[in-house]
Amino acid sequence: MALNQVTVSVHNLPEAVAFYKGLGLHLIVQAPQYARFVCPNGLSTFSVHLHDDGTFPPSGTTVYFECVQLDQQVASLKSRGYVFEQDPTDQPWEWHEAYLHDPSGNRICLYHASENRVNPGWRLPESKAKYFLTEARFTNWLNSIQTALSDNDAITFQKLFAADVRLLESPFAAPVFGSGKVKHHWDKAMGLYANVSYNLIGVQGNVGYAQLEGTWGTSESVVYSAMLALRFNPAGLCTEVIVWGGPTISRGVMLKNVSGVFSRN
Repeated sequence: MALNQVTVSVHNLPEAVAFYKGLGLHLIVQAPQYARFVCPNGLSTFSVHLHDDGTFPPSGTTVYFECVQLDQQVASLKSRGYVFEQDPTDQPWEWHEAYLHDPSGNRICLYHASENRVNPGWRLPESKAKYFLTEARFTNWLNSIQTALSDNDAITFQKLFAADVRLLESPFAAPVFGSGKVKHHWDKAMGLYANVSYNLIGVQGNVGYAQLEGTWGTSESVVYSAMLALRFNPAGLCTEVIVWGGPTISRGVMLKNVSGVFSRN
């Protein structure tokens, strides 16, 4: 189950459309009594519906839109005439929030919470049996493994994995089991490469996706490029690593070769 669509009633549809487009939402559907938007990040949708009677009492519901650069966003909206009832404020519940109303009186909160939205410091202990992998958590994990490998810190490396972690590098290779053996395999596979980096792609459920890249020493011709899928358990430890990819020629060499083919023709 996912909450990815909310509809609010409005007095005046054109006025509401202009308001929400100004907030940064992308208009995708419009009819005489209805309009739907896509949020620029995450692809959740939000819609407005013209109330049958034209007017209605204010709703007690608040709709929240998260903004990474909240202070800058609010300042930009104010410069374009948007009126806020509360400027960006740090709240006791660990969110940074600003409030305003749309032309129909619906209360809107622009906020930034990041990790604190699903993993707040005051999260119920019994709820922690479910691990909520977020982009922030996964990025921290990628940074930790990169540091552990760079420092050849086997203890820190193994603390990032479950004891029975499984690594699958290809459908044709035998799986590797155990954090110690995964570390040895990783060192052996990546020891020939320099400038190794782990870059976030995204998360879905308890699986994080990243791109692993490196160069073959000082060579500009050969690179290591792979996609990683990493599964995590409720304790936040990686239980499975799936790798697609391997050594290949660099993008620059590939483009040069392709360009040469076209120039000869």
